[in-house]
Amino acid sequence: MAEITAALIKELRDRTDCGMMDAKRALQENGGDIEKAIEALRKKGEVKQAKTAGRNTQEGRVGIAQAGGVAAMVELRCETDFTARNDQFVALADGIARSIAAAEGAPTELALAGGSGKVAEAITALVAKTGENMQIGRHARLKAASPGFFGVYLHNDNKLGVLVAIAGSDGSSEAEKTLAKDLAMHAAANNPLGMVQADISADLVAKEKEIAIELAKQSGKPANIVEKIAEGRMQAFFKERTFLAQPFVKDPSVSVEQHIANVGKSLGKTLKLEAYSRIKVGE
Repeated sequence: MAEITAALIKELRDRTDCGMMDAKRALQENGGDIEKAIEALRKKGEVKQAKTAGRNTQEGRVGIAQAGGVAAMVELRCETDFTARNDQFVALADGIARSIAAAEGAPTELALAGGSGKVAEAITALVAKTGENMQIGRHARLKAASPGFFGVYLHNDNKLGVLVAIAGSDGSSEAEKTLAKDLAMHAAANNPLGMVQADISADLVAKEKEIAIELAKQSGKPANIVEKIAEGRMQAFFKERTFLAQPFVKDPSVSVEQHIANVGKSLGKTLKLEAYSRIKVGE
């Protein structure tokens, strides 16, 4: 069993906002495993969900690029924010994004857009120059439908980026441009776990259902009612965490899916959100 140190208790408190004794007890009951302790606290209704404040994060930036019918995004990591703002690092992140947009394959093996040699070689050279470790984190490559168009959002600190791919039109109208931008900003703010329910991992769904059942049992209701309460909690979970079912950020009276349909109807078109990617440095 891991030693229950003051540092471990503090990390659990930072991630859950629970009291010191609750944190200590949860860790003791779960052998010092902080993830199991968080789950136990959630099952008791003492914390809604783990905060991200205590997670290990790294510095870096997100690069985004488009080339024809392809949009790409990449997370380039480094050790310090100082390096993340370095002009050479910025250029490298953007160059890698353009490389991913231009060709399929492992990012490190691609030819660096706007440079010479492979992406891996460019990273190695900049590591030697700065003395900081660097690596490519998550990356995405989306293809537009025919017809189709993209929405892009890049936060002003360049640490959070979103791409959305919409099918059914070429995106030339102002309404479509606004839709694309709004959907990208919605995903940035609401962090959906998947487009629809089926996209969420079975393990996560199982864990959430277990928590929902444990919370429902606290009502003291019969087993059949407990099941219904738990099912209601799961439906609320899917509504909160799936992109198309989420209340649209600029008009919560409709879901994202309904908003897309409404915009399409106003244009006499059938629009569909086909794919999206959201990358936040260190998340």
